Amino acid sequence: MHKVLVSSSNKRCTLNPLLITGFGTSINVDKRKLIITNRLKDTRLEFYPHTINHDGIIIDGHTGNITFEAMRWLSKHNINLTLLNWNGQLLANVMPEQPKSGKLRVKQYQKYLDSTNRFEIALNIGQTKVEHSLNLLEKLSKFYESVDFVKIRKLAEKEDLFLLDTMKNNESQNISKSIKQLMTYEGRIAKIYHENLIAIFNELYPEFNFTGRKNKTNSRNYNASDEINALLNYGYAILESEIRRGINSVGLDYSIGFLHEINQSRTPLVYDVQELFRWLIDISVIQLLEEKKIKKSDFIITENYHTRLGEDVAKLLIEKINSNFNARYNYKNGKNYSYQVILQDNLQQLSNFIVGKKREFDFVIPKMKLIRNDNLELREKILNMTPNERKQLGINKSTLWHIQKNLSEGKTPKIYEKILLKIQ
Repeated sequence: MHKVLVSSSNKRCTLNPLLITGFGTSINVDKRKLIITNRLKDTRLEFYPHTINHDGIIIDGHTGNITFEAMRWLSKHNINLTLLNWNGQLLANVMPEQPKSGKLRVKQYQKYLDSTNRFEIALNIGQTKVEHSLNLLEKLSKFYESVDFVKIRKLAEKEDLFLLDTMKNNESQNISKSIKQLMTYEGRIAKIYHENLIAIFNELYPEFNFTGRKNKTNSRNYNASDEINALLNYGYAILESEIRRGINSVGLDYSIGFLHEINQSRTPLVYDVQELFRWLIDISVIQLLEEKKIKKSDFIITENYHTRLGEDVAKLLIEKINSNFNARYNYKNGKNYSYQVILQDNLQQLSNFIVGKKREFDFVIPKMKLIRNDNLELREKILNMTPNERKQLGINKSTLWHIQKNLSEGKTPKIYEKILLKIQ
């Protein structure tokens, strides 16, 4: 007997991909409905036309089939089909037809060839990435003692002086040198950023032995040697798919970026835009690790000793990414929008700037907020609370004991609002 899920909701989420994993999956259309079955798991999903609440399908499997009619059904419903390889990297995207705009493409090439315009866009990408990287570290410093944001800020200010020199010299040197210096600045900040993330990852899961993104086999760590890199790779693949879809929808050329250089078989514009949102994947991984729900046995080790995500971990990570991408922030005219919508609008504004509809352009991305009740100051108050203070605040003895025990064990306890109000 198949387990059947029939989708009848017409509510469309901003970012809500459906993960299809395992062997023996079949995707086809029967009587107008999209049917997804897995004979090994004995599962069956059914979606009626124009009611599916997923905006993409991620296939993380290696045997199965999809019919031409199913691909047509997905395209008609503007659903992105993402294929991941064995190691969790993006293998291919099947997307709806891209808008045909020869004028936009020509103008994009012209902007790239114009030294002033290219450096202006590249500088905005670099500065926006740094701004959000530092913002995340500042937020995390309230919860992790290893993240000393005062020290981080001083280091970043030194690098800002290097960037100012680069901007001053831009007019007197060639664009390649200016871009190279800009990427050097971005790389120095990235080093500070990743050093702090490494400390956090190792505090949460020392048994995963995370030393950084690079390894001796591959400087980009496409083949993950540990569980943290496997999580990051998978998350970045989902992000890349979303960026590709956004670029595709406005009709820009993937191969012409502004910060990253043109390279055969590469997609510089995808990399450019991806830099602006990588921190969203990083915080999603941290949040997943903080829940302490995963273990080494949830990962798969390949014949070449590479690490990849098991199905359950992949689903948990996608849930975190969905939650963060769908969080709403004040963006325009006092209205709140999700990061997915904000991403799309930024790409449209970039397109408008390229064709001359806008005279100026900046990537505008609201800073993320971490709303938690276990910051370091609060932790210290709870851990050092005396019996007299507890009595004065009217907190139950056993309740305080359980919260202190969880904090001592490095867990994130549930602290009830009434207790928070008393302590704060």
